[in-house]
Amino acid sequence: MIESKLTLDIITETLKGGKFEEQITRQLEHLEEVEYEHTGSGLLIFIEYRKAAKEFWLTDAQLHELFGESEPELSNIELFNEELNIHAETIVHFTNGMIDRVEIWNQSGDYPEDDLKTWRLAKIEH
Repeated sequence: MIESKLTLDIITETLKGGKFEEQITRQLEHLEEVEYEHTGSGLLIFIEYRKAAKEFWLTDAQLHELFGESEPELSNIELFNEELNIHAETIVHFTNGMIDRVEIWNQSGDYPEDDLKTWRLAKIEH
């Protein structure tokens, strides 16, 4: 299970109202964060799955319907923390139909190494 509330919030908000939301959401209880990599201006959260998650993988046809020929990633949520000068893009990446990492890239400078205590997520209007 994903333990970070921030990671879980980013994923669930990114999926909300999208194609295959229910199926992908069912992956979450079988996923766990295995590594964090701070990049100065962002954070990479690497995720692995337990075998039971395979039941909820997106098929090749579903991946094509969702992403077409584009990279298999969803980026429709921004992360804010005014106090820490964070205005960040978030990206949920997929590999073989499974969520495998979350990226946070602060557009306003450095991203803190400590876990955020508070944040606000907002849908990007395209």
